[in-house]
Amino acid sequence: MKLKLWIALLTMSVTVPSAMATVLTFDEFDNGTRIDDEYYANYGITFNGINLDEGQDNLAVIFDTSLTNTADPDLEASFNNVNDSNLGTLNPGNVLIIHENPSSCDEFSCTNPDDEGSRSAGYFSINFETGVTLNSIDFFDIEANEATINNSIILRDINDLELNIGEYYTPGTGGNNTWDSLNFNVSNVYSIDIYLNGSGAIDNLDVAFNVPEPATFGVLSLALLGLFSSRRRTV
Repeated sequence: MKLKLWIALLTMSVTVPSAMATVLTFDEFDNGTRIDDEYYANYGITFNGINLDEGQDNLAVIFDTSLTNTADPDLEASFNNVNDSNLGTLNPGNVLIIHENPSSCDEFSCTNPDDEGSRSAGYFSINFETGVTLNSIDFFDIEANEATINNSIILRDINDLELNIGEYYTPGTGGNNTWDSLNFNVSNVYSIDIYLNGSGAIDNLDVAFNVPEPATFGVLSLALLGLFSSRRRTV
């Protein structure tokens, strides 16, 4: 009977996860930095910005919205939320764009970052080494709501199957110098494709990783110790 109790504790200790929330703000990078595997070492996350108009990838680039006299004044702070006034004005610092001019880039950065404005512009491809719960993403300078493939957001699971097919689209923020946030609350996400049918940017990628609770390790140790002691008494 005691052996069954220790086995039950051991099972509970390895099956109860907790969530570690992370919000990627991109604020630790310089204006114009190309973002691909910078978050892989700490979070297992990679980015790719595919410019469909130019037919080139690796164009996910930092745009510093706090600067003035940039190549894209539509993305200069501050940003108003015209869809929900309760969310107020936002000064996001750095955001991530699909850069329009690949010839201005070297291996690590691009000069005069400016988002691709062609229709369709392209998409961000974000991949996670382990499954996450996608909580929300902030969007900037999106002209209008469009429920088309060119504005779709596709979430995929570990088997590369789409989650909640056809449910998510890049939200129209109201155009120049506006922003909005889109909530997902979807678990077991292994990749995201965010299509932009014109200009726009993303920021504040809010995800949660499943990790063992600290208390779980205590229960695990107790269960292993009890199981070992029980086995010794029965030998």
